[in-house]
Amino acid sequence: MLKQLRWLIYKDLQIDWRSKYPLAGILLYITSLIITSYLSFTGFIEPKTWNALFWLILLFISINAVAKSFSQEEDRTLYYFHLIRPERIILAKLIYYSLYQWLLIGGALLVYTIFLGFPVKEMTPFLVNLLVGSFGLSSAFTMVSSIASKTNNNAVMMAILGFPVIIPILILAISNSKTIVLGGSWSDINDNLITLLSVNVIIIALSYILFPFTWKS
Repeated sequence: MLKQLRWLIYKDLQIDWRSKYPLAGILLYITSLIITSYLSFTGFIEPKTWNALFWLILLFISINAVAKSFSQEEDRTLYYFHLIRPERIILAKLIYYSLYQWLLIGGALLVYTIFLGFPVKEMTPFLVNLLVGSFGLSSAFTMVSSIASKTNNNAVMMAILGFPVIIPILILAISNSKTIVLGGSWSDINDNLITLLSVNVIIIALSYILFPFTWKS
């Protein structure tokens, strides 16, 4: 099982490494948005606005980095996929695109901090909420992408299926982040963080259960 997971993750890494244009587009968008925000706010930005802009960037990263996780597969690769248990395929996708997204978010946060500062005082709860929230978005878009890839209107289905799934994740994650940015601590986000973790578990469970039926249909 571990050998197949490693192969699947390495395969996704090779695909993304060959097609550098999507990654370059994401980096260009992030940099442009941050510089535009810096020029618009003349270097000063309120914590609430800082938080809102950051999550807009994060959402864009999730959509562009993860949403096409299945649609970019080649026919030859899809053939090999039918020789591997679908549960391992979806697990590999969840792992790879979560790590890929975390890497992009880390770079975006660094550039964002350089230009617009970092108003967060409680670093640990902010990062934990960021990791959990971004993992939820990555898992949701991976699940939706696996379903949408089986339809003729991939982009339309992504929008229809993805929007209701990510709304609870965004509400909880942004609320937690806003609380921390405004000076809150662990105790202020505990309930929402537990709920967010529960939503993530549900999405992962649904992906694991439903994917075998959609993949070989």
